[in-house]
Amino acid sequence: MAPVQLLLVPYDSGRRDWRMGAGPERLITAGLVPRLEALGHAVECAVVVPESDAPLAEIATAFELMRLLAVRVRTSLAAGRFPLVLSGNCNTASGTLAGLTPLSRAVFWFDAHADLNTPETTRSGFLDGMALATALGWCWRQMTDAVPGFEAVPEAAVLLLGARDFDRAETERLSRSAVRVLPPKPLPVSRLAHELRSLRPTVEAGYVHCDLDVLDPSHGQANPFPVPSGLSVTEVEGAVAAIGQAIPIRAAALAAYAPEYDVDGRVAEAAIRIAQSILAAAAR
Repeated sequence: MAPVQLLLVPYDSGRRDWRMGAGPERLITAGLVPRLEALGHAVECAVVVPESDAPLAEIATAFELMRLLAVRVRTSLAAGRFPLVLSGNCNTASGTLAGLTPLSRAVFWFDAHADLNTPETTRSGFLDGMALATALGWCWRQMTDAVPGFEAVPEAAVLLLGARDFDRAETERLSRSAVRVLPPKPLPVSRLAHELRSLRPTVEAGYVHCDLDVLDPSHGQANPFPVPSGLSVTEVEGAVAAIGQAIPIRAAALAAYAPEYDVDGRVAEAAIRIAQSILAAAAR
């Protein structure tokens, strides 16, 4: 098994350890490292923090973290370590994906939300609602140009799994895009297999991104944005296993876990199980 590099990015909206930014450290205290080591993984941990002295600001801080994470991911891969990112916000995905270039990449985006708004369509102003749109090159190009190795991911190489809460602008843009959407209830296993077969010949590196609110709230509330009719932990594990059988998984992330909403610890346990399933799939 390849050694694992845990990369903690404990920020939410530019604030460290606040809300979902507290999630990475909580997963560590919940026992993630010993649970991975018990399966034979050698685990190292590192925390990614801004290096500049500039005041923290949601946009500037987010893109600085992406820049730093791109370098960490590339360094981890060069050292033969599998990069598993624990992040408060989903927008770190652009940094992780930049660390995988020049390999041809596919994105498997597990999320209750599409994260496909842009500065022109957002109603909330929440940068994280633009996370996947940023990775696709739909917005923030001036900022992503400064992320080492950033290249927009082709639309046809993105599978959006478990999403069920779309803004009108996101739905309209999706209808004009080649992004593939697999609904959550039930997750269409046969269609997933078909999509994976079509991707297999052209993809060198798969990136599995799991925003923990992809889980149905009956399995616990991951953050302030619960949406009913989500996936079960078992469904996520099964989809990840199928991805690993078809595509080489080279990096992954668990994101958007706000411990204050996880009153009974079920989401932390689910996250650890999903991490284990990702590493097992990557080992194939």
